[in-house]
Amino acid sequence: MNYLQHFEPTAIVEACVAGAGDFGRGVLRQARQMKQLSARIAIDINPERAAQAFRYAGVADSDIMVCHSESDAQQAWDKGLFVAASSFDTIKALPFDILVESTGIPDVGAQYAESALLAGKHVGIATKETESVVGPYLTRLAMEQGRLFTPLDGDQPSLLVGLLTWAETLGFEIIAAGKSSEYDFIWDESAGVVRCNDSEYDARDLAPLWALEDQDARATVKARGEVLAAIPQISVPDLCEMVNVANATGLQPDLPEFHALVLRTIEVPTLLDTQAHGGVLEGGRRLEVFNCLRRPDELSFAGGVFVVVRCEDPHVWQLLRGKGHVMSRSGDSAMIYLPRHLLGLEAPISLLDAVLNGLSSGGGEATTPKFDLTARATLAIPAGQLLEMKGHHRHIDGLRPEIHPAQALANDARVPFYLLPGAKVLRDIAPGQLITLADVDLPDSKLKALRLAQDALFSM
Repeated sequence: MNYLQHFEPTAIVEACVAGAGDFGRGVLRQARQMKQLSARIAIDINPERAAQAFRYAGVADSDIMVCHSESDAQQAWDKGLFVAASSFDTIKALPFDILVESTGIPDVGAQYAESALLAGKHVGIATKETESVVGPYLTRLAMEQGRLFTPLDGDQPSLLVGLLTWAETLGFEIIAAGKSSEYDFIWDESAGVVRCNDSEYDARDLAPLWALEDQDARATVKARGEVLAAIPQISVPDLCEMVNVANATGLQPDLPEFHALVLRTIEVPTLLDTQAHGGVLEGGRRLEVFNCLRRPDELSFAGGVFVVVRCEDPHVWQLLRGKGHVMSRSGDSAMIYLPRHLLGLEAPISLLDAVLNGLSSGGGEATTPKFDLTARATLAIPAGQLLEMKGHHRHIDGLRPEIHPAQALANDARVPFYLLPGAKVLRDIAPGQLITLADVDLPDSKLKALRLAQDALFSM
């Protein structure tokens, strides 16, 4: 595709960025380098942080105005200044086309996305946590408003949907699709350790498990995972992204907790194939996450996306193997992959597509509540405890993410993971137990209200 011919060349899209973290700052920076994207509005709970994001993007301090009211914002806009504000209400009357929701806070994401759609704006969602709970509802609301609610390139769900639908357009049989975990497992053989996310783990027993060679591939990889069991091999964000892909495409996990194998890049099509072909999957069209094991001098796959396809023509695929493409040991399957995501730096492609071409980077009309990201206890949780969301990766201590078929929020239904922060545990929860609505008292929130509206809309 020639992207210079993909968008009407004289059109300019005006974006508002909510959330002045890494993703939002990337959008602001890239807009400064583009002819067709303007981003003069940024909002953050701390408006000075929004102003600082503009400074990081190269905007002069004299061109930025921190606004505390709608009149302030309108005045700044009319003067051609960059607007930094603390809430969506302050800037909603300004003439922008699309909101980039990148706060990373599930309930705020729900508030801002709904408000923007009702104000006649498109929404590009980078807060995957919000999308995992109410994405189908917001997609339908956008359609009713004649607007789009879309994931954004730069995050794995959009990139994976793009790669997957490219493969489907070409007629490939899809065996599996997914992503690698955010942090590679980097093996330092001389030191006998694996480094991951700035931590070191003992790996003295890894050497005989490094190569599959003529060994039983499934047994070798299982043993490898056990040797590295001290390293977390699945994370909430990974499964959060995959549930959004599941709802957009209909692909499903092989296991609720995923296999999450520790694999070298060259091993992916061997293991992420069906059991009949020597892999671990029970069937085709499965979603999966793997942990990329590599040496320090090998290329990273951290956060990249992939599809595994069936090799229908042995002659053609042997030719491609000779060109360095990644095939299974048997030659029955191959991996096509995109080993990068550039966060907000590449999100503008989705913004232009939504506003200028009316195209979503996700499932669009096909997005329905097929699956939920849910939680299973990994330790005993006593009655009376409050569940708290923590850290950059929005995890909750003592809970493991799983993906299960979507259910309406009633009775003993499984609770979507990101409705649980702030919930009070009503009765003792045993290790291994799925968290249901009967176990917790959920706090009132915009996210909960929209989820109830989604349940009613789709009659789940």
